[in-house]
Amino acid sequence: MKNRKIIWLAFAMLLLAAFPMTAQDILDILEKETPKPKGYTQATFKANRVVLGQSVETRKKGVLEFTLGTRYWNIPNNDRSQSFGADRFSANFSLHYAFTDRFTLGAGATSFDGVLNGFGKYRLLQQRLDGKIPFGITVVQNLSVFTRNNIGFSIAENPLDRQAYSTQLVIARKFDQNLSLQITPTYIHTQVDLPIPGKNNLFLLGFAGRYKLGNHVSIASEYNYLVGRDQGPNGFDVFSLGVNWEVSDLILQFAMSNAKGFDDISSHLFTANNFTFRPGGLHIGVNATYVLHTKQRKLDKPKEGQ
Repeated sequence: MKNRKIIWLAFAMLLLAAFPMTAQDILDILEKETPKPKGYTQATFKANRVVLGQSVETRKKGVLEFTLGTRYWNIPNNDRSQSFGADRFSANFSLHYAFTDRFTLGAGATSFDGVLNGFGKYRLLQQRLDGKIPFGITVVQNLSVFTRNNIGFSIAENPLDRQAYSTQLVIARKFDQNLSLQITPTYIHTQVDLPIPGKNNLFLLGFAGRYKLGNHVSIASEYNYLVGRDQGPNGFDVFSLGVNWEVSDLILQFAMSNAKGFDDISSHLFTANNFTFRPGGLHIGVNATYVLHTKQRKLDKPKEGQ
């Protein structure tokens, strides 16, 4: 009996010597053999915009998105400023329609500065669940038309000189179910000499993020750095913070920013105050986004055995 135990022990030692496999080796094999999830990452951000700026998202084909935004703020050194009210108010209304899953067009207007804006965005790459495409890329083309003199400059007589353009490359990654980050290099061309006198071609670098706090609540933030600007005399970079509440096809965002406007270009060119909690530096409001499905959703076909 004792000899049999010795024989089995020797046999086991020979097997271990012949196959020097560690626990890490076994885990590596199991990981390779385990099928990875297929498909694309959904809802990196919840809407076409993060707060003010464009997100990487494009809606599904046939989706019509309505957005109504408001801003309230007080004027600094205003003796007649009300304690329980706001000195100024601005509103923006915009429509966005997805012609395909990758291509969306949008247009909007703002009451305070009278800026009309439109954009087209196309999703070049979509992040994959299996990691083969680790991030998403969307290109956005914006157009802004200035219609009033009351945003810091006098509009030109020639309508073509009242326009500004920007081209954005939105690069985003959803790291897990809670955290999404994106970076947005942006080229801006404007006929107006502000904010940097003598420069019509500007470069902007935007950063944005979203963190999910619960099933229906998340926070979002943006910071946009305009390269080569002397902050103060030539304006300030835009910082925005929002809290999102998602209920079915309605998204309510409680936002604050140092920008008065909603436009993709004028907001960055004509922000006269830094982000502070003093009058003139803080603009608060609510953005309401409603999603209307104009085409019937396709239901996934059940798999065999389900």
